[in-house]
Amino acid sequence: MFWKNAVRQFEEGNARHGNLKDYKDALNRYRFLYEEYDAYKLWNIDRKRWGEFVSEREIQCIYRKTIQQDVARCFTDKVRELELFGKFVHRKWMNPRAVVFDEFRGFVESADCIAKPRGGTQGQQVFLVKENEDTALKDLYDFCCEHNVIVEEYLRACKEIEEFHPQSLNTVRVFTISKDSKVEILDSEFRMGIHENVVDNAHCGGILASIDIETGVLHRNGADMLGNEYVVHPDSGKTIKGFVIPHWAEIVRVCKEAATFVPEAIFAGWDVCVRPDGQIELIEVNAFPGVMGLQTARQQGLKSRLQQLGEEILGYNPLKLISVWSRSYVKYEGKYDHFF
Repeated sequence: MFWKNAVRQFEEGNARHGNLKDYKDALNRYRFLYEEYDAYKLWNIDRKRWGEFVSEREIQCIYRKTIQQDVARCFTDKVRELELFGKFVHRKWMNPRAVVFDEFRGFVESADCIAKPRGGTQGQQVFLVKENEDTALKDLYDFCCEHNVIVEEYLRACKEIEEFHPQSLNTVRVFTISKDSKVEILDSEFRMGIHENVVDNAHCGGILASIDIETGVLHRNGADMLGNEYVVHPDSGKTIKGFVIPHWAEIVRVCKEAATFVPEAIFAGWDVCVRPDGQIELIEVNAFPGVMGLQTARQQGLKSRLQQLGEEILGYNPLKLISVWSRSYVKYEGKYDHFF
């Protein structure tokens, strides 16, 4: 699947950088997706540095061997997630399947709302429901019930963060590694929407900026998954590098405390926003957080830090859990496509 997709990209002229032979080596050695090859600019760096990056296939292999299925189910169900981490959720929300239509109508007519699939990921299929919009509410209610969509109060970020892109809720992703009460941060990124998008997710075209976890400062220019670099946000013109995330110490405290709520969740990606009053709001938590965004924003690999924190927190090197088959593809000639 990965190989066929890459071949198609090059044959159809959609590949902007590198060449197929070079990508084949990256795929064989570390199982990089073509998107990773592009985002990390592997085509433009010394091959000795390729091994510094954790590929998505490698991190998912680690997750399969460390994350319990009941924990994963909890974190992929937004209703259970909102209930479990209610201490850090201050917005109003509703599960349409659990209420009658009149309650639903009262909720969506009271304020702008965001609708999102109960089990959705990567900002997919999220849409805005405006308070005064001429919407057939009964049809919307039926749609939400049929497709298991929840609705939440539409949030605004604090002024400094909202200025980057007011159309979306710009958030912070914090990746934690924990065991029992010991929690450390692997890395963090700031995410901004772009153009008319109402979500900031990089897989929907958003811009990423790496956060210095000691200071909360954006220490690099912005980047996207296509390998583009941004000195300023293309819509607002606001400078990215050097911006200080407001209330950074409180963001760290909230994410570390939340990580202790489910001790079995060794790895987690916490998406939070800073509200206008400075309150930290948990948007969602990911049981299988990708590292592509973090490494794209940083333009550096996280493999050595993952090893270091694994040994300090977990007592072992998680990289040793990576199976040989997860690193090889082309030599199988597609035999194991169904695994991926």
